[in-house]
Amino acid sequence: MKKSVDIEKFEKRLGYTFKDPKYLLEALTHPSFSSTNRSDNQRLEFIGDRVLGLTVAEAIAKQDPKASEGKLAPRFNALVRKEACSGVAQEIDLGLVLKLGRSEMITGGRRKNAVLGDAMEAVLAAIYLDGGFQAAKDIILRLWERRISNVELDARLRLEGASVESHSDSLSRISIISLSAVFLPTPGILTKESLSLLLTVCTNSSTLIPDSI
Repeated sequence: MKKSVDIEKFEKRLGYTFKDPKYLLEALTHPSFSSTNRSDNQRLEFIGDRVLGLTVAEAIAKQDPKASEGKLAPRFNALVRKEACSGVAQEIDLGLVLKLGRSEMITGGRRKNAVLGDAMEAVLAAIYLDGGFQAAKDIILRLWERRISNVELDARLRLEGASVESHSDSLSRISIISLSAVFLPTPGILTKESLSLLLTVCTNSSTLIPDSI
């Protein structure tokens, strides 16, 4: 099977040359482009997710031999999540060689995180099937190198962000409950005027309340 110029350029960006291009072509085929004679990349995505997971788990465990499972888990999740895979895919311009159906192409499929993330995992599986686990592992460690080096900080920031968001939500609920006792003229009765006042105080912005209240 002769490779196109675009595929050869992509192999250079990827850092791997396929002995059998059929694996790569399947990895690049989105379900919207598949047919009875052309398989999509979903099965490869399934395999690639496992290849990536094993490689990343081993890498972060070696990086911090004394880290507990509780510390390794968020780091692992930060590295294998769809956004991380999509980020790597964008760095090697994977979207340029994806085979998409017309509707997916029109809606910007080449830039969608879900599409790129799935395709990146499928490409890793294609490397694994074509060249073995070590070949796939080498590519992952090179493409994820910066992310693995910075994973502890990234995981901590994500956890802190989630904690702050949760705390803010809790404070908002407490504020509304507390303020309602002050601003509601009659306990248990919510009028259009009192709800507008509550929302204005809690959000510092005017809010339109439906006339049906």
